[in-house]
Amino acid sequence: MRIGFDDLMDRIPGPPTKKWPDGVWFARAFASDTLSVQLYTPKSGMYPVPPGVHIIYIVMRGRAHLKVGNKKHDMQPGDVVPIGVDVVHEFENFTKDFATYVIFWRSLEDLRNMKLKEQQQKSVA
Repeated sequence: MRIGFDDLMDRIPGPPTKKWPDGVWFARAFASDTLSVQLYTPKSGMYPVPPGVHIIYIVMRGRAHLKVGNKKHDMQPGDVVPIGVDVVHEFENFTKDFATYVIFWRSLEDLRNMKLKEQQQKSVA
C-alpha cells in the first residue's frame, strides 16, 4: 500500500461537521489498533489530541513554531519532533502552506493497560 502526500492533500480540507465546524484539516493515511498516520494542515489553534498516545510530527512543508510547555521550537521541513504522552503542545505562527505528518501511537503495553482499565470499569458498573 502506498499513500502519497499529494493524494492526502487532495482530501484536505474535509467538509465541515458538527465536531469540526471549520472543516477537517487532516487526512488519515493509515490506522490500526496501535498506530495512526495522518497529514495535518492546521489553520487555527490546535485540534484535540487523543488521550494516552505518543506523538511524532514530521514536517513536510512550510514553517511553524511548536510550543511545548513554555518552550517554542522553530519547525521547518525535515524536522522530526516526538511528543510524550499527554504533553500539552500547540502549533503557532504557521505559514499557510504548513503541512506535517502526525503519527499517533500506543505501545502494546499501553494498549493492554487501556483494555484492562476498560474491563475493570465495566466490572464495577
